[in-house]
Amino acid sequence: MKVGKHLCDIPEKLVFHGAFGLKKKQPNVLLLLPKTRGPIGIQNFKKLIKDNFNLLEYDDVATEKLGIFSTSNITSLKNKALAVNIALEKWKGIKFHIICHSTGCGLGTFIAKNNVEECESLILISPWNRKDKEFTSIQKNRVDNSKNLETIMYLKSEYNLLYSAEYIHKYKVQFSKHILNQKNNIIDVINIEKRLNSILDCNIGDELHKLKQPKLFIHALDDKLMKVYHVKELQKLCDNSELVTFDKGGHMLTETRTNELIKHIKKFLI
Repeated sequence: MKVGKHLCDIPEKLVFHGAFGLKKKQPNVLLLLPKTRGPIGIQNFKKLIKDNFNLLEYDDVATEKLGIFSTSNITSLKNKALAVNIALEKWKGIKFHIICHSTGCGLGTFIAKNNVEECESLILISPWNRKDKEFTSIQKNRVDNSKNLETIMYLKSEYNLLYSAEYIHKYKVQFSKHILNQKNNIIDVINIEKRLNSILDCNIGDELHKLKQPKLFIHALDDKLMKVYHVKELQKLCDNSELVTFDKGGHMLTETRTNELIKHIKKFLI
């Protein structure tokens, strides 16, 4: 498989936090999260995961800032997951569960495929299933916005897609400050387009239904990005699976429904 000539050099440069096996009686969890962060952030979510499990987080945000995948020309989630998988070899033989959200669901799917002996289950939060006309239109619009809008307007368009209007109104002051703090940032059009195209090029349902590991799907009815039909299709494809549906919370459930997420994750894993 051709994955870029520098692939073997990449794993040592990937950014990870935590480790497996620190608390022997608690399950090991590999956490895979997307890049976007809102004003409240995900620190509470990660803290609660760390309180209940041995947490190893692959930090895609910090890794991308190093420019590793840009210089090595790795654009697909499948090949990025292969690089992560090579890095995981230092924990070979240790059982773990994958918790992934949004883009992380693509990485998680391929990592689970590459670690059928070690990966015991997958929890997929706000996943997508396949490229279709509606999903393609949404992602292409995000790419166009990154090219055509100035920073503040671009961020507002992203947050309006990822969060519910109710949540944005609730934290209106925090969102305003969060956006203003980023007003001088340059929109990374090239990497945004690469990332969104990598999602469109990855029909994860084609892979997930082949995996025998138990799966828990979690989503919200008001998710405007990975709409409800995606997760319903995924559960139909996957026999060994459970589905949790929130009435609201938008796409970024790790921020908007933190406590409820942890409750369902603990019930599934412990």
